[in-house]
Amino acid sequence: MDKKNIVLALGAVVAIGIFAYEGLWRWGIERTFVPQHSSLQLTRLTGNASSKDSYAKAGEQGVVEQLLGPGRHFVPPWEYQTRLVEDFEVPAGQIALVRNNVGKDLPEGRFLANSDEKGTQKQILTPGVWRLNTFGQTPYIEPAQTAAGFKDTQPMICVPPGYVGVQTLAEPINGEKGILPRVLQAGYYAINPEQIKVTIIGIGYDVFDLHATYDDVRIKDKDGNMHTVKRPREGTGVSFPLADGKQMYLDITVVWGIFPEDAPRIVGEYGTLQMLEEKIIVPEVLSICKNAGSDLTTQMFISGATRDKFQESVTAHLQKIGKEKGIHFLIALVRGFHPDPEIAETIQAKMIAEEEMITLNTERDRDTVAAELEAAKRKVQTAITDFDAETEDLAAAEREEGMKQAATVKAEADRKVATLERQAAEVNAQATKTGGKADADVIEMTSKAEAELLKLMVNAYGGAENFNLVTFAKALPEDLRVEYHYAGPGTLWTDMQHNLQETAAKKILALPENNSPKEP
Repeated sequence: MDKKNIVLALGAVVAIGIFAYEGLWRWGIERTFVPQHSSLQLTRLTGNASSKDSYAKAGEQGVVEQLLGPGRHFVPPWEYQTRLVEDFEVPAGQIALVRNNVGKDLPEGRFLANSDEKGTQKQILTPGVWRLNTFGQTPYIEPAQTAAGFKDTQPMICVPPGYVGVQTLAEPINGEKGILPRVLQAGYYAINPEQIKVTIIGIGYDVFDLHATYDDVRIKDKDGNMHTVKRPREGTGVSFPLADGKQMYLDITVVWGIFPEDAPRIVGEYGTLQMLEEKIIVPEVLSICKNAGSDLTTQMFISGATRDKFQESVTAHLQKIGKEKGIHFLIALVRGFHPDPEIAETIQAKMIAEEEMITLNTERDRDTVAAELEAAKRKVQTAITDFDAETEDLAAAEREEGMKQAATVKAEADRKVATLERQAAEVNAQATKTGGKADADVIEMTSKAEAELLKLMVNAYGGAENFNLVTFAKALPEDLRVEYHYAGPGTLWTDMQHNLQETAAKKILALPENNSPKEP
């Protein structure tokens, strides 16, 4: 075999080897496919042995920390062992706690682990899909959580409207510890419940009630007869002794509340609102009512405005204490009071008798006033009658006097009218006389003016003949036509040349009115 054939044979062997490795071995044996929502965990089979509490580092046997994601991977089977691991999904509104199985041991005094320490991690898993290497990390499930039906996850912290969340640190964070002054407003929070305990507490005003319950008891009235009454049961409502030695029971309602900024203090000092009521509100209400009512008697509670003053006093004392303890007391309302039945019956009987006496006196006063009113009405009627008679006499006298004065005034007026009429006649006569002379003077002056004007006009036209020609020319109509016919010698035609010039000259004198000579 020559050298060329040897080279070709070796090339064919190499190609077959490469094809066998890449096609059969690599794609048939080394190839591993990872589907969606899964990861590939690798365990190295070669190298030095690693610690069972840690991931395998480079050159060590054991589980590799890094997972391979979905897709196609080529892993040599003699170097790695592979295992598909499903991704961990946290649904919306849920969180998950994770426990580290590898890493350093926790120092004393701590129970939450960092990422390189064993134990429950501070970091939680929020809603989404997570790759967890199940060798080193596993979801942390509390027994109470499993009993509630949750699987691997638990709900976020939910603060409903009208509430706040008070945060209490299980371990210090950045130097802070205990109860944080910052509260969580309404909403959802992804908080590690092992690290921060959240106490949900209502804010705003609430109502606290104390009311008495009753038992039926038999008592004897003032006449010695037995009958059944309701008596408050011992230990119910707000009870305290009065100044007359009797016991008083009250039904009381206290309107109180806390604001968001007060919530951390309330949780730190009392724990819950129920404990706050038991430790503060109930004892303070009982104590204040006892002090405010110890100087009062049963009768003072039953009658008068004492109850209003008592209620105002209790409210003022509660508000003062609330400022010291971070509680806002709006008002204390006394909704009912229950005195001892025997003394209450006596007081009520006395009050009824007094009311009956007041009623009798009122009716008597009413009858007296009615009689006085009737007498006053009669007096008024009599006075009206007398006044009408006097008014009629006075009117008659005044009417007669008025008629006399009217007659006098009329006579005087008639006399003045006659005088005025005589004077008017004289004036008219004089006016007539004066008017006649004036008319004559006007006619005379007008005639003189016209004669003077005519004289001036005649002079202006150069004499009476010219003035007459002008007057004649003005009187001729505008559409006048003159025709001349030849009739032989000696007629107007033969003399036309001479007569026409003369006539034209005379016509010039007859100017239009607007072109006539101005009057002097």
